[in-house]
Amino acid sequence: MKHFLLRLVAVLMVLGSTLTSAQDNAKQLFGHHQPALYQIRMIELESGNKSSIGSGFQVSADGLVVTNYHVVSDAVFYPQKYRMEYQAQNGETGELNLVHVDVVNDLALVRIANPGTEFFNLALGLPSQGDNIYSLGNPHDLGMIVVPGTYNGLKKNSFNAKIHFTGSINPGMSGGPTVNKDGEVIGVNVATAGNQIGFLVPLMPLTALVERAQEPTPQDFMVDIQSQLLENQQRLLAPFTAQSWPLASLGQAKVAGEVVDFLPCWGDSNSNDQNAFFLTVQKRCRLDEEIYLHNSLRTGSMEMEYEWLSSEKLSSAAFYNLFEQSLQSVHPGNNAGKEDVTNFACEQQRIQNQQQMQVRLLFCTRSYQAFPELYDVLILGASYDRENQGLISHFTLAGVTRELSQAFSQRFLEALAWQ
Repeated sequence: MKHFLLRLVAVLMVLGSTLTSAQDNAKQLFGHHQPALYQIRMIELESGNKSSIGSGFQVSADGLVVTNYHVVSDAVFYPQKYRMEYQAQNGETGELNLVHVDVVNDLALVRIANPGTEFFNLALGLPSQGDNIYSLGNPHDLGMIVVPGTYNGLKKNSFNAKIHFTGSINPGMSGGPTVNKDGEVIGVNVATAGNQIGFLVPLMPLTALVERAQEPTPQDFMVDIQSQLLENQQRLLAPFTAQSWPLASLGQAKVAGEVVDFLPCWGDSNSNDQNAFFLTVQKRCRLDEEIYLHNSLRTGSMEMEYEWLSSEKLSSAAFYNLFEQSLQSVHPGNNAGKEDVTNFACEQQRIQNQQQMQVRLLFCTRSYQAFPELYDVLILGASYDRENQGLISHFTLAGVTRELSQAFSQRFLEALAWQ
């Protein structure tokens, strides 16, 4: 027992020393780099007041500042309504000029006319798993703070890489830097999942954005953003369109199995309900990320849903009504306002796929007002070749070309079959 207590005391002393060291390091980092941190504000022109805030950090002597794209998105989409402004640690304020954006990774590069002398250096590489890192930002308009945390590597099964950070990223800290013990930037604050779980944009896209400062600023940011979205969707859908999909069982049907590891699927059924008049088995797959364009518009998402229904208790007419009710519950998975997209235009047809399943098909598209080459696509399929048994299948793709949606649709319909 004595030896155990001695070991316990030794462990606690090490932990206490580590905690004290992290706190001291945080204070030193904050004191040294505080002048290179800024509050980024969106100013609503009519009222002259700020409508939202975020954080930013200087990365060059000539006034380049990095922040999140979503912090400045209002000024990108509505320049006649908003302007960008910064506030330095000494209280000085001034306007910002947009240089480049990376909407896929939620980054923006802006420039200050009268920059300070201090700026952050970007790290040459990421930390080791478990290393202490420090997030800096401006939570809830309370002034700049530093939050110690832990580097937990890149988020698993993510299409666009994110760093998993154990620490509190609060509203207002978006766009602030996260640094290693030497004060070098290893990521940018972007989101929180609660419970001391945060996510950061990693070093590679940050470095690429800063290097783009050597390129001319786009004359039309909408054209530049559309190009970024098209490139991202091409990369996202390439694994789905290049080859046939594996099949997996769902009730007495077969649907798409795991095509990629970044599209997680979840399942459910009512098989434990002995009084149910029908059996339903469901599968839902959704991309765990989307691209923020502005407050009412998200894109880049993907979802697939399947529901197999069967009943030996219902009449054919009653089962048909149940089937139709299930069809009515399907809706597009991404958020878009009336000013952002057109209404859906739909076409219906009946097909028999390569697996000999007969499907009643509804193919719907809506276009983006600001991006003429992009569409949201929704397909809804309902089998009609078996009595008292049916398969409902649905997918939504957000922000794709017509050609990509057609190639994806073909693979989706090929992966529907009866057992």
